[in-house]
Amino acid sequence: MSRTGAGVGRRPGDRRHFAVSLLVVAAIALFCLGPLFWIGITSLKAPGTEFRTPVEYFPDEPTLESYAKVTSESFSVQTAIRNSLIVSTGAMVGTIVIASLAAYAIARVRFRFRFASILLIQAAGLVPPIIIIAPTFIMLRAAGLVGSLWAMIIPNIAYGVPLATLLLSSYLSRLPVNLEEAASIDGASWFRIYWQIILPVSAPAIVSAGVLSFLGSWGEFMHAFTVGLGLPALRTVPVAILGYSQAFELQWSWVAAATVIAIFPIVTLAVLFQRGVVRGLTSGAVSG
Repeated sequence: MSRTGAGVGRRPGDRRHFAVSLLVVAAIALFCLGPLFWIGITSLKAPGTEFRTPVEYFPDEPTLESYAKVTSESFSVQTAIRNSLIVSTGAMVGTIVIASLAAYAIARVRFRFRFASILLIQAAGLVPPIIIIAPTFIMLRAAGLVGSLWAMIIPNIAYGVPLATLLLSSYLSRLPVNLEEAASIDGASWFRIYWQIILPVSAPAIVSAGVLSFLGSWGEFMHAFTVGLGLPALRTVPVAILGYSQAFELQWSWVAAATVIAIFPIVTLAVLFQRGVVRGLTSGAVSG
């Protein structure tokens, strides 16, 4: 008689494998979520009590005082979140526009340096941004953009294009060309084909590339710290949190509260688009 159902009829080796896999997943989850849990607990402690011994794993008297402080006029974490939203959204849109055009050319147009172009784009993406901060700053200063949000948006577009191009070109190369050929026969221009056919059918890959670009721009620190010139009105979330920790003698409950508020948009984005991201990352590998 065959046995069905989870865990029924497993051999000892299978049970050991399942147990080891479960332990590994639990360890990874603890490693990733443990710091977030501790930040959340710290944000609920009264300022100055986060250094008490023995360690309080949960405050006896939770308070939202730190949240009120970081959203007050002296901190104004809302300004930093607004700046990060502007920079990340602008970088995401610019990345998708440039990467989709490049990917369309690589996937559909047969030209001499097609393979070399994708290699060069990916090679540029392997260069750590910290290495090119100095020349980027000089170029932005010559263009008169230093001290503005554009000085953060434009470089983040450049940082996001290589990965987005790889994702989109891989996806497009596995799509059938029947619709494009039919539209071309009907007299549609290449731009109309790109706008009305390519972009809609590439929605899963575009969602993946867009979310990854947004997340990368949201967490970018070094470049934003350099081109922002220390101006409070131009601080993004990572720069603002560093400023809070320096200016107020390491009040970690305040820093933790600002971090929790800053994480909220990212968690919301991940929850809303997690299936689209996974679909975009995997569909190109299984379609065709």
